[in-house]
Amino acid sequence: ICGNDLIAKGVIEECKERGFRIPEDISVVGFDDIPIAATCDPPLTTIRQDRNEIGRCAYVILNSLIHHISISKTLLRPQLIDRESTAYVKQQPNN
Repeated sequence: ICGNDLIAKGVIEECKERGFRIPEDISVVGFDDIPIAATCDPPLTTIRQDRNEIGRCAYVILNSLIHHISISKTLLRPQLIDRESTAYVKQQPNN
């Protein structure tokens, strides 16, 4: 799991250079769902944040702070965008 999609793209490229297969040998997940995520090879599984909602929340918080209005916690729910850079873990048979 990478901090952002650009790092994840670099991880995929480095893993391929070292002979690893994505996702057969290693799964890679990014964060942000920027446009390159869908065009990576393989397409990158990522966590999508609603950037418009982040902007709205930032405005409300900043405006509240400027006007000395107390604020509460804000919970933003990200969305998993499942693409081909991840695979399910295969169960090992019990001995």
